[in-house]
Amino acid sequence: MRKLKATGVFVALLSMLGLSSCGGSSSTSNPGSQGQASVFTVGTDAPLQGVISCQIMVTGVTINNGTTDVPVLTNPQVVDFAQLSGLHQLLDLNAVPTGTYSSATITVASPVIGFIDTTQNLPAINTINGTLTTSSVTVQFVNPFVLTDAQLVGLRMEFDLRHSLATDGNGNVTGSVNPMFQMQLLGADDSSVSIDDFHGGVVGATNSTSFVMQGPKGRQWTVQTNANTVLDDPTISISSFTTNTIVEVSGQLDPVTHDIDASELEVVSNDSFFLGGLFTSIRPPSGAPTQADLYVRAELPDINGIQDGQIETLNLNGSEVYKIANLNNPITTLLFNNSALAAGQSVGIGGKLATTNGVSTLTVHRVVLRRQGQEGPWVPGSTVVQSGNAGSFQFTDNWTAGLLLPSPLTVLTTNNTRFINLSGLSALAGTQAIPLRVVGFVLIDPSRSTPVMVARSVEQVTD
Repeated sequence: MRKLKATGVFVALLSMLGLSSCGGSSSTSNPGSQGQASVFTVGTDAPLQGVISCQIMVTGVTINNGTTDVPVLTNPQVVDFAQLSGLHQLLDLNAVPTGTYSSATITVASPVIGFIDTTQNLPAINTINGTLTTSSVTVQFVNPFVLTDAQLVGLRMEFDLRHSLATDGNGNVTGSVNPMFQMQLLGADDSSVSIDDFHGGVVGATNSTSFVMQGPKGRQWTVQTNANTVLDDPTISISSFTTNTIVEVSGQLDPVTHDIDASELEVVSNDSFFLGGLFTSIRPPSGAPTQADLYVRAELPDINGIQDGQIETLNLNGSEVYKIANLNNPITTLLFNNSALAAGQSVGIGGKLATTNGVSTLTVHRVVLRRQGQEGPWVPGSTVVQSGNAGSFQFTDNWTAGLLLPSPLTVLTTNNTRFINLSGLSALAGTQAIPLRVVGFVLIDPSRSTPVMVARSVEQVTD
Protein backbone atom coordinates (compact mmCIF):
# COMPACT_ATOMS: atom_id res chain seq x y z
CA MET A 1 0.00 0.00 0.00
CA ARG A 2 1.37 3.39 -0.89
CA LYS A 3 2.05 5.72 1.98
CA LEU A 4 -0.83 8.05 2.80
CA LYS A 5 -0.73 10.29 5.85
CA ALA A 6 -3.96 10.10 7.79
CA THR A 7 -5.33 13.32 9.23
CA GLY A 8 -8.74 12.41 10.54
CA VAL A 9 -12.41 12.44 9.90
CA PHE A 10 -13.34 15.88 11.06
CA VAL A 11 -11.33 17.95 8.59
CA ALA A 12 -10.69 21.52 9.60
CA LEU A 13 -9.86 24.30 7.19
CA LEU A 14 -9.21 27.84 8.31
CA SER A 15 -9.77 30.79 6.09
CA MET A 16 -10.35 34.48 6.59
CA LEU A 17 -14.12 34.67 6.51
CA GLY A 18 -16.47 37.01 8.27
CA LEU A 19 -19.49 35.93 10.25
CA SER A 20 -22.46 38.04 11.24
CA SER A 21 -24.70 35.17 12.31
CA CYS A 22 -23.58 31.83 13.73
CA GLY A 23 -26.64 30.12 12.33
CA GLY A 24 -26.42 31.73 8.94
CA SER A 25 -28.44 34.58 7.55
CA SER A 26 -30.24 35.45 4.36
CA SER A 27 -29.17 39.10 4.51
CA THR A 28 -26.39 40.37 2.26
CA SER A 29 -23.18 42.16 3.11
CA ASN A 30 -22.32 45.70 2.05
CA PRO A 31 -20.91 45.39 -1.48
CA GLY A 32 -19.20 48.74 -1.19
CA SER A 33 -16.54 47.65 1.30
CA GLN A 34 -15.11 44.16 1.05
CA GLY A 35 -12.88 42.94 3.83
CA GLN A 36 -11.33 39.70 4.95
CA ALA A 37 -12.32 37.13 7.55
CA SER A 38 -11.33 33.55 8.52
CA VAL A 39 -12.77 30.03 7.93
CA PHE A 40 -11.61 26.63 9.19
CA THR A 41 -12.98 23.29 8.01
CA VAL A 42 -13.84 20.27 10.15
CA GLY A 43 -15.21 16.91 9.00
CA THR A 44 -16.67 13.68 10.29
CA ASP A 45 -18.25 10.57 8.80
CA ALA A 46 -20.92 7.90 9.13
CA PRO A 47 -19.16 4.54 9.49
CA LEU A 48 -19.23 1.12 7.87
CA GLN A 49 -18.34 -1.95 9.91
CA GLY A 50 -15.00 -3.57 9.08
CA VAL A 51 -13.74 -0.55 7.12
CA ILE A 52 -10.70 0.61 9.09
CA SER A 53 -9.57 3.28 6.64
CA CYS A 54 -10.89 5.22 3.67
CA GLN A 55 -8.06 7.43 2.51
CA ILE A 56 -8.98 9.99 -0.12
CA MET A 57 -6.91 12.75 -1.68
CA VAL A 58 -8.78 16.01 -1.12
CA THR A 59 -7.56 18.09 -4.04
CA GLY A 60 -9.60 21.19 -3.30
CA VAL A 61 -12.28 22.81 -1.14
CA THR A 62 -14.06 26.01 -2.16
CA ILE A 63 -16.98 28.07 -0.92
CA ASN A 64 -19.22 29.99 -3.32
CA ASN A 65 -20.58 33.52 -2.90
CA GLY A 66 -22.93 33.35 -5.88
CA THR A 67 -20.37 34.40 -8.48
CA THR A 68 -16.97 33.08 -7.39
CA ASP A 69 -15.59 29.82 -5.99
CA VAL A 70 -13.20 30.88 -3.22
CA PRO A 71 -10.56 28.24 -2.26
CA VAL A 72 -10.06 27.42 1.43
CA LEU A 73 -7.52 24.61 1.09
CA THR A 74 -3.95 25.61 0.23
CA ASN A 75 -2.55 22.26 -0.91
CA PRO A 76 -4.05 18.85 -1.70
CA GLN A 77 -4.12 16.62 1.37
CA VAL A 78 -4.83 12.95 2.01
CA VAL A 79 -7.59 12.47 4.60
CA ASP A 80 -8.53 9.18 6.23
CA PHE A 81 -12.28 9.56 6.55
CA ALA A 82 -12.57 6.42 8.68
CA GLN A 83 -10.08 7.49 11.35
CA LEU A 84 -12.40 9.43 13.65
CA SER A 85 -16.08 9.54 14.45
CA GLY A 86 -17.33 12.44 16.52
CA LEU A 87 -13.88 14.07 16.70
CA HIS A 88 -12.40 17.06 14.85
CA GLN A 89 -9.10 17.63 13.07
CA LEU A 90 -7.53 20.89 11.88
CA LEU A 91 -6.06 21.15 8.38
CA ASP A 92 -5.48 24.65 7.08
CA LEU A 93 -5.98 28.44 7.36
CA ASN A 94 -6.52 30.80 4.44
CA ALA A 95 -7.78 34.33 3.79
CA VAL A 96 -10.97 34.80 1.78
CA PRO A 97 -13.11 37.83 1.01
CA THR A 98 -16.23 38.63 2.99
CA GLY A 99 -19.66 38.15 1.47
CA THR A 100 -22.68 35.88 1.46
CA TYR A 101 -21.81 32.24 0.81
CA SER A 102 -24.42 29.69 -0.23
CA SER A 103 -22.52 26.47 -0.99
CA ALA A 104 -19.27 24.54 -0.72
CA THR A 105 -17.53 22.26 -3.23
CA ILE A 106 -15.00 19.53 -2.52
CA THR A 107 -12.94 17.75 -5.18
CA VAL A 108 -11.43 14.35 -4.41
CA ALA A 109 -9.27 11.63 -5.99
CA SER A 110 -7.53 8.27 -5.42
CA PRO A 111 -9.62 6.49 -2.76
CA VAL A 112 -7.93 3.57 -0.96
CA ILE A 113 -10.13 1.42 1.30
CA GLY A 114 -8.74 -0.74 4.11
CA PHE A 115 -10.50 -3.61 5.92
CA ILE A 116 -9.83 -5.54 9.12
CA ASP A 117 -9.60 -9.27 8.47
CA THR A 118 -10.25 -11.04 11.79
CA THR A 119 -10.44 -14.54 10.26
CA GLN A 120 -6.65 -14.88 10.50
CA ASN A 121 -4.78 -15.89 13.66
CA LEU A 122 -3.66 -12.27 14.04
CA PRO A 123 -5.95 -9.59 12.56
CA ALA A 124 -4.58 -8.29 9.26
CA ILE A 125 -5.37 -5.38 6.94
CA ASN A 126 -6.54 -5.84 3.36
CA THR A 127 -6.85 -2.92 0.94
CA ILE A 128 -8.44 -2.17 -2.41
CA ASN A 129 -8.10 0.84 -4.69
CA GLY A 130 -11.50 2.43 -5.06
CA THR A 131 -13.12 4.00 -8.11
CA LEU A 132 -14.91 7.35 -7.86
CA THR A 133 -18.27 7.84 -9.56
CA THR A 134 -17.60 11.58 -9.43
CA SER A 135 -14.62 13.67 -8.37
CA SER A 136 -16.51 16.83 -7.39
CA VAL A 137 -19.36 17.34 -4.91
CA THR A 138 -21.22 20.63 -4.32
CA VAL A 139 -23.37 21.03 -1.22
CA GLN A 140 -25.88 23.86 -0.79
CA PHE A 141 -25.99 25.37 2.70
CA VAL A 142 -29.37 25.21 4.41
CA ASN A 143 -29.24 29.01 4.70
CA PRO A 144 -26.91 31.49 2.95
CA PHE A 145 -24.16 32.47 5.35
CA VAL A 146 -23.04 36.08 5.77
CA LEU A 147 -19.32 36.53 6.45
CA THR A 148 -18.25 39.93 7.65
CA ASP A 149 -14.89 41.52 8.21
CA ALA A 150 -12.26 40.04 10.57
CA GLN A 151 -14.25 37.17 12.06
CA LEU A 152 -13.43 33.47 12.24
CA VAL A 153 -15.81 30.67 11.27
CA GLY A 154 -15.49 26.96 10.67
CA LEU A 155 -16.49 24.91 7.65
CA ARG A 156 -17.68 21.54 8.96
CA MET A 157 -17.37 18.81 6.34
CA GLU A 158 -19.01 15.45 7.01
CA PHE A 159 -18.25 12.47 4.78
CA ASP A 160 -20.96 9.80 4.81
CA LEU A 161 -18.83 6.68 4.59
CA ARG A 162 -21.75 4.26 4.96
CA HIS A 163 -23.63 5.67 1.97
CA SER A 164 -20.59 6.60 -0.11
CA LEU A 165 -19.12 3.09 -0.36
CA ALA A 166 -21.16 0.77 -2.58
CA THR A 167 -21.81 -2.77 -1.32
CA ASP A 168 -23.05 -5.93 -3.00
CA GLY A 169 -25.97 -8.13 -1.94
CA ASN A 170 -23.84 -9.71 0.79
CA GLY A 171 -22.79 -6.36 2.25
CA ASN A 172 -19.27 -6.51 0.82
CA VAL A 173 -17.68 -3.26 -0.33
CA THR A 174 -17.26 -3.31 -4.11
CA GLY A 175 -14.72 -0.48 -4.38
CA SER A 176 -17.09 1.95 -6.07
CA VAL A 177 -17.14 5.28 -4.18
CA ASN A 178 -19.97 7.77 -4.70
CA PRO A 179 -18.77 10.58 -2.36
CA MET A 180 -21.52 12.12 -0.24
CA PHE A 181 -20.83 15.10 2.01
CA GLN A 182 -22.68 17.46 4.30
CA MET A 183 -21.31 20.99 4.78
CA GLN A 184 -21.97 23.67 7.40
CA LEU A 185 -20.48 27.06 8.21
CA LEU A 186 -20.39 27.55 11.99
CA GLY A 187 -19.04 30.07 14.49
CA ALA A 188 -15.49 29.40 15.72
CA ASP A 189 -16.80 28.78 19.24
CA ASP A 190 -19.25 26.08 18.12
CA SER A 191 -18.40 22.68 19.61
CA SER A 192 -18.95 21.08 16.18
CA VAL A 193 -15.79 22.76 14.91
CA SER A 194 -13.56 22.41 17.94
CA ILE A 195 -10.13 20.79 17.59
CA ASP A 196 -9.55 17.29 18.93
CA ASP A 197 -6.23 15.45 19.27
CA PHE A 198 -4.24 17.62 16.85
CA HIS A 199 -0.74 16.19 16.96
CA GLY A 200 2.60 17.63 15.90
CA GLY A 201 6.20 18.26 16.81
CA VAL A 202 7.25 21.18 18.97
CA VAL A 203 9.26 23.85 17.18
CA GLY A 204 10.03 25.74 20.38
CA ALA A 205 8.59 27.13 23.61
CA THR A 206 7.67 30.83 23.55
CA ASN A 207 7.28 31.11 27.34
CA SER A 208 5.90 29.07 30.22
CA THR A 209 2.36 29.07 28.78
CA SER A 210 2.77 28.98 24.99
CA PHE A 211 4.74 27.19 22.29
CA VAL A 212 4.89 26.72 18.53
CA MET A 213 4.14 23.32 16.98
CA GLN A 214 4.32 22.00 13.45
CA GLY A 215 1.26 20.05 12.34
CA PRO A 216 1.19 16.91 10.19
CA LYS A 217 1.05 18.97 7.00
CA GLY A 218 4.04 21.18 7.80
CA ARG A 219 2.21 24.33 8.87
CA GLN A 220 3.25 25.92 12.18
CA TRP A 221 0.70 26.86 14.84
CA THR A 222 1.05 28.82 18.07
CA VAL A 223 -0.59 27.10 21.04
CA GLN A 224 -1.70 29.09 24.09
CA THR A 225 -2.44 27.49 27.47
CA ASN A 226 -3.94 28.91 30.65
CA ALA A 227 -4.88 27.87 34.17
CA ASN A 228 -7.88 25.92 32.84
CA THR A 229 -5.88 23.85 30.36
CA VAL A 230 -5.89 20.17 31.36
CA LEU A 231 -2.36 18.72 31.23
CA ASP A 232 -2.04 14.94 31.09
CA ASP A 233 1.37 15.18 32.81
CA PRO A 234 1.76 18.39 34.86
CA THR A 235 5.33 17.40 35.77
CA ILE A 236 6.43 18.22 32.20
CA SER A 237 6.55 22.00 31.91
CA ILE A 238 6.04 23.80 28.61
CA SER A 239 9.33 25.64 29.10
CA SER A 240 11.07 22.24 29.00
CA PHE A 241 9.69 21.36 25.55
CA THR A 242 12.36 20.66 22.91
CA THR A 243 12.32 19.76 19.23
CA ASN A 244 12.09 16.11 20.35
CA THR A 245 8.75 16.78 22.08
CA ILE A 246 5.62 15.61 20.29
CA VAL A 247 2.22 16.76 21.58
CA GLU A 248 -1.48 16.36 21.00
CA VAL A 249 -3.68 19.42 21.49
CA SER A 250 -7.43 19.89 21.85
CA GLY A 251 -9.14 23.27 22.00
CA GLN A 252 -10.51 26.14 19.93
CA LEU A 253 -9.02 28.52 17.41
CA ASP A 254 -8.82 32.04 18.77
CA PRO A 255 -11.01 34.30 16.56
CA VAL A 256 -8.57 37.22 16.91
CA THR A 257 -5.06 35.72 16.98
CA HIS A 258 -5.85 32.43 15.18
CA ASP A 259 -3.71 30.68 17.79
CA ILE A 260 -4.95 27.39 19.22
CA ASP A 261 -6.36 28.05 22.70
CA ALA A 262 -5.69 24.67 24.30
CA SER A 263 -8.29 23.13 26.57
CA GLU A 264 -6.23 19.91 26.80
CA LEU A 265 -2.52 19.26 26.21
CA GLU A 266 -0.91 15.85 26.08
CA VAL A 267 2.80 15.02 25.72
CA VAL A 268 3.01 11.77 23.77
CA SER A 269 6.78 11.71 23.34
CA ASN A 270 9.79 13.58 24.65
CA ASP A 271 12.42 11.61 22.78
CA SER A 272 11.96 11.23 19.06
CA PHE A 273 8.92 9.31 17.76
CA PHE A 274 5.13 9.13 17.84
CA LEU A 275 2.80 6.52 16.37
CA GLY A 276 -0.96 6.95 16.53
CA GLY A 277 -3.37 4.16 15.77
CA LEU A 278 -5.45 1.23 16.88
CA PHE A 279 -4.38 -1.87 18.80
CA THR A 280 -5.35 -4.94 16.74
CA SER A 281 -3.72 -7.62 18.92
CA ILE A 282 -2.28 -7.86 22.46
CA ARG A 283 0.02 -10.77 23.34
CA PRO A 284 -0.56 -12.43 25.69
CA PRO A 285 -4.21 -11.28 25.69
CA SER A 286 -4.37 -11.09 29.50
CA GLY A 287 -1.88 -10.12 32.16
CA ALA A 288 1.21 -8.09 31.28
CA PRO A 289 1.78 -8.20 27.50
CA THR A 290 5.17 -8.39 25.83
CA GLN A 291 3.96 -7.44 22.33
CA ALA A 292 1.20 -5.33 20.82
CA ASP A 293 0.20 -4.95 17.18
CA LEU A 294 -0.67 -1.36 16.20
CA TYR A 295 -2.54 -0.38 13.05
CA VAL A 296 -0.65 2.83 12.23
CA ARG A 297 -2.74 5.87 11.32
CA ALA A 298 -0.18 8.59 11.95
CA GLU A 299 3.56 8.85 12.52
CA LEU A 300 6.05 11.56 13.40
CA PRO A 301 8.64 11.77 11.97
CA ASP A 302 8.58 9.62 8.82
CA ILE A 303 10.14 6.40 10.10
CA ASN A 304 12.00 4.12 7.70
CA GLY A 305 10.16 0.81 7.34
CA ILE A 306 6.86 2.01 8.88
CA GLN A 307 3.90 3.16 6.83
CA ASP A 308 0.46 4.48 7.62
CA GLY A 309 -2.13 1.84 6.87
CA GLN A 310 0.05 -1.06 7.99
CA ILE A 311 0.35 -3.03 11.23
CA GLU A 312 3.51 -2.59 13.32
CA THR A 313 4.50 -4.96 16.12
CA LEU A 314 5.79 -3.19 19.23
CA ASN A 315 7.71 -4.75 22.11
CA LEU A 316 6.60 -3.94 25.68
CA ASN A 317 8.29 -4.71 29.01
CA GLY A 318 6.15 -2.93 31.61
CA SER A 319 8.57 -0.04 32.15
CA GLU A 320 6.52 2.22 29.87
CA VAL A 321 4.58 5.20 31.26
CA TYR A 322 0.84 4.67 30.79
CA LYS A 323 -1.52 7.66 30.61
CA ILE A 324 -5.11 8.42 29.68
CA ALA A 325 -5.11 11.41 27.34
CA ASN A 326 -6.03 14.73 28.94
CA LEU A 327 -6.60 13.23 32.40
CA ASN A 328 -4.02 13.96 35.10
CA ASN A 329 -5.75 12.25 38.04
CA PRO A 330 -3.35 9.72 39.60
CA ILE A 331 -6.17 7.17 39.70
CA THR A 332 -5.84 6.80 35.91
CA THR A 333 -2.81 4.55 36.48
CA LEU A 334 -5.20 2.08 38.11
CA LEU A 335 -7.51 2.22 35.09
CA PHE A 336 -4.93 2.05 32.29
CA ASN A 337 -1.63 0.27 32.66
CA ASN A 338 0.40 -2.51 31.06
CA SER A 339 -2.14 -5.08 32.27
CA ALA A 340 -5.16 -3.17 30.91
CA LEU A 341 -4.52 -3.24 27.17
CA ALA A 342 -7.03 -4.53 24.62
CA ALA A 343 -7.48 -4.88 20.90
CA GLY A 344 -9.73 -2.05 19.71
CA GLN A 345 -8.17 0.69 21.88
CA SER A 346 -7.04 3.90 20.18
CA VAL A 347 -3.60 4.90 21.47
CA GLY A 348 -0.64 7.19 20.96
CA ILE A 349 2.78 5.57 21.30
CA GLY A 350 5.92 7.59 22.02
CA GLY A 351 9.52 6.68 22.59
CA LYS A 352 13.09 6.51 21.34
CA LEU A 353 13.96 6.13 17.67
CA ALA A 354 17.37 4.75 16.74
CA THR A 355 18.51 4.17 13.17
CA THR A 356 21.51 2.00 12.34
CA ASN A 357 22.51 1.22 8.75
CA GLY A 358 19.08 2.35 7.59
CA VAL A 359 17.23 0.07 10.03
CA SER A 360 14.91 1.83 12.53
CA THR A 361 14.47 0.50 16.06
CA LEU A 362 11.64 1.76 18.26
CA THR A 363 11.79 1.63 22.06
CA VAL A 364 8.39 2.39 23.58
CA HIS A 365 8.48 4.80 26.53
CA ARG A 366 4.90 6.13 26.67
CA VAL A 367 1.52 4.58 25.87
CA VAL A 368 -1.35 7.09 25.93
CA LEU A 369 -4.98 5.97 25.66
CA ARG A 370 -6.84 8.30 23.30
CA ARG A 371 -10.49 9.16 22.80
CA GLN A 372 -12.24 7.37 19.97
CA GLY A 373 -15.64 7.42 18.33
CA GLN A 374 -17.82 4.34 17.87
CA GLU A 375 -21.23 4.04 16.23
CA GLY A 376 -24.11 1.61 16.25
CA PRO A 377 -27.68 1.01 17.44
CA TRP A 378 -28.64 1.10 21.11
CA VAL A 379 -29.80 -2.27 22.46
CA PRO A 380 -33.41 -1.87 23.69
CA GLY A 381 -33.84 -2.69 27.36
CA SER A 382 -30.13 -2.35 28.18
CA THR A 383 -30.21 1.06 29.89
CA VAL A 384 -29.43 1.20 33.61
CA VAL A 385 -29.85 4.60 35.31
CA GLN A 386 -28.07 4.87 38.65
CA SER A 387 -28.38 8.61 39.29
CA GLY A 388 -29.05 11.38 36.79
CA ASN A 389 -26.97 10.55 33.72
CA ALA A 390 -24.74 8.10 35.58
CA GLY A 391 -25.31 4.51 34.55
CA SER A 392 -24.79 2.27 31.54
CA PHE A 393 -26.26 0.88 28.34
CA GLN A 394 -25.24 -1.43 25.50
CA PHE A 395 -24.99 -0.84 21.78
CA THR A 396 -24.02 -2.94 18.78
CA ASP A 397 -20.76 -1.39 17.60
CA ASN A 398 -20.82 -0.95 13.81
CA TRP A 399 -17.68 1.16 13.63
CA THR A 400 -14.04 0.37 12.82
CA ALA A 401 -13.11 -1.23 16.13
CA GLY A 402 -16.42 -3.09 16.34
CA LEU A 403 -14.84 -6.27 14.99
CA LEU A 404 -12.19 -6.11 17.72
CA LEU A 405 -14.41 -5.20 20.69
CA PRO A 406 -17.20 -7.16 22.43
CA SER A 407 -20.62 -7.16 20.75
CA PRO A 408 -22.74 -5.69 22.14
CA LEU A 409 -20.39 -3.19 23.78
CA THR A 410 -21.18 -1.89 27.27
CA VAL A 411 -21.02 1.91 27.63
CA LEU A 412 -20.60 3.56 31.03
CA THR A 413 -21.88 7.12 31.47
CA THR A 414 -21.41 9.73 34.18
CA ASN A 415 -23.07 13.00 35.11
CA ASN A 416 -20.32 14.68 33.07
CA THR A 417 -21.25 12.76 29.90
CA ARG A 418 -22.59 15.09 27.22
CA PHE A 419 -25.81 13.92 25.54
CA ILE A 420 -26.45 15.29 22.04
CA ASN A 421 -29.93 15.14 20.48
CA LEU A 422 -30.94 13.26 23.63
CA SER A 423 -32.37 14.65 26.90
CA GLY A 424 -30.08 12.34 28.87
CA LEU A 425 -29.42 8.69 29.67
CA SER A 426 -33.09 8.06 30.48
CA ALA A 427 -33.97 8.97 26.86
CA LEU A 428 -32.47 5.63 25.80
CA ALA A 429 -35.75 3.83 26.31
CA GLY A 430 -38.47 2.05 24.38
CA THR A 431 -38.47 -0.97 22.11
CA GLN A 432 -36.86 0.48 18.99
CA ALA A 433 -33.11 0.61 18.38
CA ILE A 434 -31.69 4.15 18.47
CA PRO A 435 -28.65 4.95 16.25
CA LEU A 436 -25.85 6.35 18.41
CA ARG A 437 -22.37 7.81 18.14
CA VAL A 438 -20.35 7.43 21.34
CA VAL A 439 -17.06 9.24 21.95
CA GLY A 440 -14.91 8.18 24.88
CA PHE A 441 -12.24 5.81 26.16
CA VAL A 442 -12.10 2.03 25.84
CA LEU A 443 -10.99 0.58 29.19
CA ILE A 444 -10.88 -2.86 30.76
CA ASP A 445 -13.64 -3.65 33.26
CA PRO A 446 -11.59 -5.34 36.02
CA SER A 447 -14.61 -7.23 37.37
CA ARG A 448 -15.09 -9.05 34.06
CA SER A 449 -11.72 -8.48 32.35
CA THR A 450 -13.54 -7.26 29.24
CA PRO A 451 -13.41 -3.93 27.38
CA VAL A 452 -16.07 -1.30 28.07
CA MET A 453 -16.41 2.27 26.79
CA VAL A 454 -16.52 5.23 29.18
CA ALA A 455 -18.50 7.89 27.34
CA ARG A 456 -17.53 11.51 27.07
CA SER A 457 -20.46 12.14 24.71
CA VAL A 458 -23.44 10.16 23.45
CA GLU A 459 -25.15 11.44 20.29
CA GLN A 460 -28.28 10.24 18.54
CA VAL A 461 -27.46 10.29 14.82
CA THR A 462 -29.67 10.34 11.76
CA ASP A 463 -29.05 9.24 8.19
